[in-house]
Amino acid sequence: MHIQRHISQLGGFAATHELYALGWTRSSLRNAVASCAAVRVRQGWYCSPDADPDEVAAFRVGGRLGCVSAAAAHGLWVKHTRKLHVEVEVNSCRHRSPSDRHSRLRESNEPVVLHWHGSGSGRPSARVSVIECLRSMAFCQSPELVVAAADSALRLGRISLAQWTALISELPRRLRRLLAQVDARSESITESLTRFRLQQLGIDARPQVKISGVGRVDLLIGSRLVVEVDGWQYHSDSDQFEADRRRDARLSARGYRVLRFSYRQVMGSWSEVKAAILGAIARGDHLPAR
Repeated sequence: MHIQRHISQLGGFAATHELYALGWTRSSLRNAVASCAAVRVRQGWYCSPDADPDEVAAFRVGGRLGCVSAAAAHGLWVKHTRKLHVEVEVNSCRHRSPSDRHSRLRESNEPVVLHWHGSGSGRPSARVSVIECLRSMAFCQSPELVVAAADSALRLGRISLAQWTALISELPRRLRRLLAQVDARSESITESLTRFRLQQLGIDARPQVKISGVGRVDLLIGSRLVVEVDGWQYHSDSDQFEADRRRDARLSARGYRVLRFSYRQVMGSWSEVKAAILGAIARGDHLPAR
């Protein structure tokens, strides 16, 4: 049997003694590495050449992918970061560079965040579970980013609301209050962040409200202020541009005021987004038409 199949059966990462038990020898493992059929991640561990690069890097450090890095690997909504978050056991040592198993981590300049965890039991895995990475994020990331990731986990069915409630019940009171503001109806990280930030301003922005003749809108404030926010994958092709403008026109014809913001505005220029929304509310654009 090909070594990659054996490694896959063992969860994507295989210890030397596990491969020996399957009939591999020191010589055949050396040949597999030389022929690029397998990769020696660190002493005593191998993976397939097509393994996830971040998981390989975390394993090489001496742990498993954790926190926001694991959240991204699970497909949750996260803000991109160059830092690699790795969960390691409290009694672990000899951590290596994520790109070079021969170099020590403390001697490298690579951006790695270690999350020290209780002593593990059983066979190590490539990444922490969805609920575990959300728990780590609660102590590492800002509340708004944790809520966005939790929104996506709930939306994707990766966790239940009961699991989320149980998780945050263990946290300090202030965090519990903030992280309770999850909503599985949100459809993008920008929508989640906008809703959360407005909630902190005392503004109730209801997500995914259905409006007759138009469809669902991202956020509705009051009875007629619509806030639309583009996700990171949005691209300004002419067809999408025209569709958005026709949609805005239909909303306006029905008496709604529409504010539309880009991903970059929400993520990098929140002050102008906030000013526009607060200005519209001050003018009464959210109130019933007279």
